[in-house]
Amino acid sequence: MLFVLAGCTAVPKLYAADQNAQPSAKKPIVEYTTTIYTDKTIADELVMDEHDTRGFGAGLLASLGNAAVGVATGYISSVVDLGIQAIGKLILLDRQHKQEWQETVAKECSVTTEIGTLYNLNDFYATGSNNGALDPTGIQFNGIGCLAKTNEDTAYYVSCHLNRQKLHRLRDHSKFELLLDTLIINPYCAHLPNTNLPLRFSFSERKTFNFKMRIQLISSWMDFTPSLHTDEVLGEFILNVPIDSTDVNEQGQFIYVRQAGEPAGYDLIGDSFIVPRSYMQTRIGDGSLRDHYGTGQYSLKITIDETCDITDEYRKNWRQDRKLRKVLTKTQRRHPSFDDLCRTITRQTWDETLQSWVVTVLKAPADYSIKALSEQMRMPAQQQQPTQ
Repeated sequence: MLFVLAGCTAVPKLYAADQNAQPSAKKPIVEYTTTIYTDKTIADELVMDEHDTRGFGAGLLASLGNAAVGVATGYISSVVDLGIQAIGKLILLDRQHKQEWQETVAKECSVTTEIGTLYNLNDFYATGSNNGALDPTGIQFNGIGCLAKTNEDTAYYVSCHLNRQKLHRLRDHSKFELLLDTLIINPYCAHLPNTNLPLRFSFSERKTFNFKMRIQLISSWMDFTPSLHTDEVLGEFILNVPIDSTDVNEQGQFIYVRQAGEPAGYDLIGDSFIVPRSYMQTRIGDGSLRDHYGTGQYSLKITIDETCDITDEYRKNWRQDRKLRKVLTKTQRRHPSFDDLCRTITRQTWDETLQSWVVTVLKAPADYSIKALSEQMRMPAQQQQPTQ
């Protein structure tokens, strides 16, 4: 946590004055790090009433199907002149240029990024079970963290953990909820405007930066019938946070940290069924077969939507902006969107010290070599530096 906050303070103060509209040198490498937290003490908090005859997770397998939850402004002219036809053509051309500009800017006001696990994660539970597919013994999944960095600046950081105040939902409904603990967003380091032109986000040009995160938990398993269930969505969680210029500090950051014992200031809407254990039969000493259920295999899909709108002042000064774009386009020679012609490399590892799965994704411009990305991925995180 201290590492992330330290990284955020490196954002220059010029962002506070919203001077970031100045062109940047080049689109940076973006690094996404997803962490899946674990905690082997969760199962100790699930104390069952010995007189409670209700089956744990009743109806789960039967209910999985329901788990997932620019107006072009015209011109009024009064021209009495022999050149009225030529002027009319100029007006028509001006309207066309404005419409083209509005369409271009509108496309830049949204970007979607999908990240997640590279392959299935094992061990939603610490150990297998002989008791059943929904035996809660040994649950160790304890939440998700997601960090996005552009070079050495933090674009956003989200951390959420299992809501320990609602563990009764595990017993009563086979579901769990997540609670938002930490949220750091820096619109100036995020991916808007969605263009490869050297333009930066500015609240004077683009209003209300909207950050939306959707987390889906997906699982595959074999039940006792036996029937195979493949890539079933067990549930999803949605975080939606709008940010205005008044919500950021002098460094351009929006920071929320939930205090211990307090409810979350921003809802992580949704819930998820627990991961079913996969069924298998094992042979015991006397040669007979015994039912056995695995440790729960699952994967994550995380979708980040960043959107905004343009200000009236920016729309009013569209001609000047169009001229600037023409100059920048000649320099860049092309202006694909953020996700066009990019190179991506992913690594997924188990961190024994943190007792967590760590998924790292590097996304770079098309002219960045895969070899350089691979070499950077192998370096320790604290030593990683972008290749010029």
